[in-house]
Amino acid sequence: MKTAFLYNDIFRGSDYGKKHPVTINRVTNVYDLSKILDFDKNVDYINNDLATIDELSKFHDADYLHVLKSTEEKQFITKELAKKYNLGTADNPIFKEMFRRHAAAAGALLLATKLIKSKYNRIFSPGSGAHHAKQKKASGFCYLNDIAICILELQRVGFSKILYLDMDAHYGDGVIEYFRDDSKVLTISTHQENLWPKHNIFEFDKKGKVVNIPLKKGFNDEDFIELFNEDFFYPYIVDYRPEVILLQMGADCLQFDKYSDLNLSNNSMVYVIKKMKELESKIVVMGGGGYNPWITLRAWIYNLAILAEFELPKSLSQEAKKFLRNIEWKEEPKEQWLNTIIDKPNIFER
Repeated sequence: MKTAFLYNDIFRGSDYGKKHPVTINRVTNVYDLSKILDFDKNVDYINNDLATIDELSKFHDADYLHVLKSTEEKQFITKELAKKYNLGTADNPIFKEMFRRHAAAAGALLLATKLIKSKYNRIFSPGSGAHHAKQKKASGFCYLNDIAICILELQRVGFSKILYLDMDAHYGDGVIEYFRDDSKVLTISTHQENLWPKHNIFEFDKKGKVVNIPLKKGFNDEDFIELFNEDFFYPYIVDYRPEVILLQMGADCLQFDKYSDLNLSNNSMVYVIKKMKELESKIVVMGGGGYNPWITLRAWIYNLAILAEFELPKSLSQEAKKFLRNIEWKEEPKEQWLNTIIDKPNIFER
């Protein structure tokens, strides 16, 4: 069975502004490079619609949604409303697709809930993963919480055992705090300690199904293998037997991302996906953070390859190498990032 790649072209050319970390075309880069690498035999590319106001209001406050949409249309917000809804800030600026971009991400995950009830077991939605947004305000680059909306819809259509696993360098507070008291949702987050929004306490709450694991600076692949096999991590997931697994794969947890200090390779993400595939669960893989264009692109392409059981070439084609070289950013890439998708060395294959 093929993997569904959910996509909306609103992401093409969309960014938060020149001074913002989200200036790179992460989602369209993944889409375009996957086409160059000829994923078509393993992947169905599906254009998703934007989530409607009614669909978004299942989680978000109606007044907030009205202001967010109106602010996009007018490209203006009053100081009072900006303060109330945390909009027009350095983190959450006003830009021309600020509502539609996030409505598309939410629309993708709403479509994912329909697809896993019918045709597909594996879904890839790199534009989704906005785990900081709150019900009544934007937060941490996230304007609409597509993940929370998705979980609520999954519950509505009958799923009662949902795993949300978040590898982003930043604590997924918008999702985890909302579902903290919902025993039908197991949330697990690995995130760098002392990094905004600064959740520094290890938690293993079996009653509330909450596992939070702050990571030290320099946390690497060797550390991850040891951590993953602790009783509170993978064995706990196996015992839980989730029906649906949502993976937020923010690439800012990887080495060489400017906004964190973790030293994971992209093999760590793939290790997680492989282990999740051993379970008899539906799987939805999302994006999230990730602010180095080559690190993020290679990680998400690798995630898609493993999810879709696509064998990556040992040597990239000239067209693929050219695509990687043509990515424009303020820093120069390492040569390895231009010639291969998989980070070396890969200790997970020992």
